[in-house]
Amino acid sequence: MKNRFLVRRIFMLLIVAILLWTILTALFYNYVANPVFTRIKARELLPRALYIAESVYDRDSPGQVNSFCIDLIHNSGTLFGNWIYVVDDQQGICYNSPLSEGSPEIAKQLSNVVLSEHEELMRQGTEHRLGEHRIPGSGDRFLVISVPIFDTEKHQTGSAIIVQPSKEMYAGIQSLNFALLTSSLIVLVIMAIPIVIAAFRITMPLESMRQVALAMSAGDFSQRADEKQEGEMGDLARTINKMAEDLSESFRQLSTQASSLKQIIDGIGEGIVAVDRHGNITQYNNKIFAVFGLDRRYALKTTPESFLETSRINAFFRQAMSSKQTVTCVITKDHRHIQVMITPLLTGQDSINGAVGLFRDITQTERLEQTRRDYVANVSHEMRTPLTAMRGLLEPLTEGMVTSPEDQHRYHEILLRETMRLSRLINDMLELSRIQAGTTNYDQERLDLTDIVIDVVDGYRATIEDHGLRLETVGLDSECPDVWGNTDRIEQILIILIDNAMKFTTSGGIITITIGQTPDMAFAAVSDTGIGIESEDIEHIFDRFFKEDKAHNEPGTGLGLSIAKEIADQLGYELTVQSERHVGSTFTLYIPYADHVMQSLSQLKDVYDSEAESETQQGKPDTYAD
Repeated sequence: MKNRFLVRRIFMLLIVAILLWTILTALFYNYVANPVFTRIKARELLPRALYIAESVYDRDSPGQVNSFCIDLIHNSGTLFGNWIYVVDDQQGICYNSPLSEGSPEIAKQLSNVVLSEHEELMRQGTEHRLGEHRIPGSGDRFLVISVPIFDTEKHQTGSAIIVQPSKEMYAGIQSLNFALLTSSLIVLVIMAIPIVIAAFRITMPLESMRQVALAMSAGDFSQRADEKQEGEMGDLARTINKMAEDLSESFRQLSTQASSLKQIIDGIGEGIVAVDRHGNITQYNNKIFAVFGLDRRYALKTTPESFLETSRINAFFRQAMSSKQTVTCVITKDHRHIQVMITPLLTGQDSINGAVGLFRDITQTERLEQTRRDYVANVSHEMRTPLTAMRGLLEPLTEGMVTSPEDQHRYHEILLRETMRLSRLINDMLELSRIQAGTTNYDQERLDLTDIVIDVVDGYRATIEDHGLRLETVGLDSECPDVWGNTDRIEQILIILIDNAMKFTTSGGIITITIGQTPDMAFAAVSDTGIGIESEDIEHIFDRFFKEDKAHNEPGTGLGLSIAKEIADQLGYELTVQSERHVGSTFTLYIPYADHVMQSLSQLKDVYDSEAESETQQGKPDTYAD
């Protein structure tokens, strides 16, 4: 029975059942037998008490007692094992059976009990009374039977009381309990052999099925259980045999599918790695090494597990399985751009069963995409600014808000100029790569910076006000020396700065355009009361694609300021920024004076060469090239 758990379990259950039945029977018998034996004893004592009550006094001779009854009372303890008391209503205890001389305290307490029972019987007026009392120190309970004593006129004059100790009664109950327990143990020993035999017969079919189940768990589906049994055992055996056949067929199909899956994975052009919930690789193809630029010799010297560990790709698998979400990223290794997509494998109960990773070399695709993004971003940003200015002028004209012919003419002139500038900007954006390479020449001439700023202010005032902002100007009324520059490029830079200020200034803020002078240069500054720039971001604010908003929630591509900085550097201007977080920012464009440029001998030759070339091509003697 060492390895037969079910046999031991059945045997122990039956043993426990028999023992529990015996114990509960004994306890219940003890509980029920006590009152039953008490009533039996009371019925036995009651006739004796009635006889004493009727015979103790001679009815024909009042005051005389029956000698036989007196002898019976005195010898009751020896003859019957109990004590008889005769109690008179006037005198108290008249006669009683003597107790042993060594228990005076118990005799006194019994006398008190007898008197109390007499009084209770007198009060109730019943034919008899039964009571039980436990006297401290005696270690026993006493059964008290009381019957009234009547005179010739049927008046109750006393009581005949019998006190019976319960030790004898309890000894009988214990003897019966012992007999019951002994017989139960004997039955238990006798029943052990048939119980074991029956348990073996019950568990033999189960043992056969257990062997079949163990064989199936080891991958052997050829063994079968005995189906000859009747009832539930036979049904269970047939079910296990059917399950073995189904599992055998399922494993065969899975083996075929696994082989096909391996061939499919090896034929895919991307690297594939599948892991279980513990991170152990279950499937992979050799393309994973080629995607990372590793030759076949490296693949033979390492394992996929060590490769994932050294390249730290296993962290992506852990992240995907812990978050239960697809992890997608692009990693760079040895100038290669590799797209990583890790997808968790979930069961029907939404628990993690593993993850599969797809690795694709997108180096060439990334280069083409980056080129496309750069071109689209630059074109979109540069075309938006003149179109916004044109819209700001066309809307009041269309809605009839501009009624003065002079204002309408001025608006039309600005629109025409913006249209022409838009055309020039489109052509310039096509040459953006040459601008960054420094191979593009810009026509520069003597300019009035104040006029340029006024045109920009007029063109953008309505747009700024539509954004809920207030436009203020400083220094437009003061005299400013002519500067040396290109009108379109200066306007383009200022528009970029104004557009940037509008984006980062909340409604109700102020945008201020200022013209000023320094000893060497004039400047145009665009200030705002917006969100400002973090101190650690100021040095990167002119970087291409840089955004101070790390979440990239603000509109724009991050090219505006970098384009403005590039143009300023190409034309010899200086573009600076000062900012304080939550206070505002100030972008300042410094432009050299025309007189200083003309007086510079190093630049004078370039001026005249540019003038001669310009006169030849355009017939504009006042235009010079820098």
